[in-house]
Amino acid sequence: MEYGLVVFDSTHEAIKTETLAKDNQFHARLIGTPGQIVAGCGLSLRYELDDTVSLRKLLDNNNVSYKGFYHALRNGIKSSYTVIK
Repeated sequence: MEYGLVVFDSTHEAIKTETLAKDNQFHARLIGTPGQIVAGCGLSLRYELDDTVSLRKLLDNNNVSYKGFYHALRNGIKSSYTVIK
């Protein structure tokens, strides 16, 4: 299973992002940030990987501060995370 994650340093920005994403018809939800990714607030937005470009544009246009976008790959009980440039 593959999906995208947006990681935040601020809980406020994470909640703001979830609201923006849902208001703009993205299928996204907040989850706990995986332990392999170091982030300040512990919340990340899980979203459909195909939406990376349009979601990043939405966040940038709305001055949302985020730490980074990640490509998540889950294979059984193992997960790996790669930064999306």
